[in-house]
Amino acid sequence: MLKNNKRIVVLGDMIYDCFIWADHLPHMGETVSGFDSGFFSGGKGANQAVQAARLGAEVYLISMVGDDDRGRFLCAELVKAGVNVSHVIMSKEHSTSTCCVHVDKEGNNAIIVAPMANEHITREEILACRQLIESADVFMTQLQVNTEAVEIAVKIAYEANVPIVLNPAPAKTISEEVFHMADFLTPNETEAEFYTGVTVTDENLEEITERFRMFGARGVIITLGSRGAYYSVDGEQGIVPAFKIEPVDATAAGDSFNAVFAYAVACGKSVSEAIRLGNAGGALTTTRKGSQVSMPDGNEIEKFILAR
Repeated sequence: MLKNNKRIVVLGDMIYDCFIWADHLPHMGETVSGFDSGFFSGGKGANQAVQAARLGAEVYLISMVGDDDRGRFLCAELVKAGVNVSHVIMSKEHSTSTCCVHVDKEGNNAIIVAPMANEHITREEILACRQLIESADVFMTQLQVNTEAVEIAVKIAYEANVPIVLNPAPAKTISEEVFHMADFLTPNETEAEFYTGVTVTDENLEEITERFRMFGARGVIITLGSRGAYYSVDGEQGIVPAFKIEPVDATAAGDSFNAVFAYAVACGKSVSEAIRLGNAGGALTTTRKGSQVSMPDGNEIEKFILAR
């Protein structure tokens, strides 16, 4: 389905995830009894790196963790998944990022993240990765590391004509120049509303895309959960529908979508086909508990699509 000789470089976060599953998410002040729990390797950047590696890509992650047990655990898990962690910085000053993920029986989640080390990657550390970024077939990043690191890395990729997939999550203020440099901007509905000030509906997707274009965005893909994804790239637009599944845990479905999409583009797939593959990856991810452990490989995605 996809070529396995493509290099994906990811700048992003690594997070030690604590998961708890319960029948429903707690309201303010409420204590809820859960029925399962687990500890996993997570973080948007790490998740996307693992998903790309599962497809057979040569994947490098640029990140920072604490020089502590949690940081070493995260690095070991990525190595087992086939991700190169030679550009992951072990900080003696900052602890490894940690989050708590609460998941209900419908697969919905509520997450609290303490970014810690992820917020402290320096300009010099990114510049030291210049040759690696310039060598990529696709460069991916999100916004769960400090914005200075993102802006510098995106500029390096842009000047080297490396295709850039920017997943602007979690939503926060960032230079419009970064939007202009990204080949593909991939917000979900909440993030699209944050940046444009307009609540997403099926009727105003073109209007929202035009607002992104006013910021300089070139290709825009808005993920719509169970409805699929809307795209407007190079004069083409449309909705690629989602696959119907029974979700168990929606955590990391967006990360799977982004990584599968990015790798498919690197392999020469059309935008609509890359989105379809991304939708399949995201759908399969929701059928399993956890983040990185739930991500499918290329054969699983191919079989899933053929069965539909």
